[in-house]
Amino acid sequence: MTRRFFVAGPLAPGPLRLEGPQAHHLLHVLRIGTGESVVLFDGSGLEASAELTSAADGVANLTVRKPHAANTDPPVPLVLGAAVPKGDRFGWLIEKATELGVQRFIPLITERSVVTPGAGKLDKMRRTIVEASKQCGRSRLMELDSPLPWGHFVTREMAVAGGWVAHPSGVSVEEITCPDAGPLVAAVGPEGGFTDTELQLAVQAGAKLVSLGPRILRIETAAVALAAVVACRGGEE
Repeated sequence: MTRRFFVAGPLAPGPLRLEGPQAHHLLHVLRIGTGESVVLFDGSGLEASAELTSAADGVANLTVRKPHAANTDPPVPLVLGAAVPKGDRFGWLIEKATELGVQRFIPLITERSVVTPGAGKLDKMRRTIVEASKQCGRSRLMELDSPLPWGHFVTREMAVAGGWVAHPSGVSVEEITCPDAGPLVAAVGPEGGFTDTELQLAVQAGAKLVSLGPRILRIETAAVALAAVVACRGGEE
């Protein structure tokens, strides 16, 4: 079971008060006692070991040792845009994208989108990112953007960096390589797929259509497959 805890704000040596859900997890779920050590991370790539010195009223008092850089992200940063799947599948997608080292996730609003997450849903997904980062040993939190219309995504992201768009008619993913330097931008459409107009807009911006195989994949499956390809092709072992 993980003994890693998220601390908002930059880590620094010295005393630290851990409160809220993180303190509850430390004290009442893992039942860590005085004198035991844990690992703290601040979401920016820093980690530090810390010793529990005391606890009272749901507050854990820790002594933090010298922080150090602990970047476990893939060599090629991935900006992943995807239409939002229904129900709990969005949470599963966010969890797996975090585990695979996606740098930034952008929920897409396309012509055939059926789900546009509101502020409350996005806040829940950011908590999912924290929990997934604790579990997988990641020290830099995946960024989660506000929903972005497809045209803006293409202009802001793909027109700058190019990238991949998942589509059955594209070139096989086995035939393309990741760039030597990132970021790489990749996109997955809704269950009904991108429209011809949307695809044309992306291709005109420099994107490549990429096929993930002969089967039609769900949004979250295609997105995770793309992230895994980037992690492997980008040099991560």
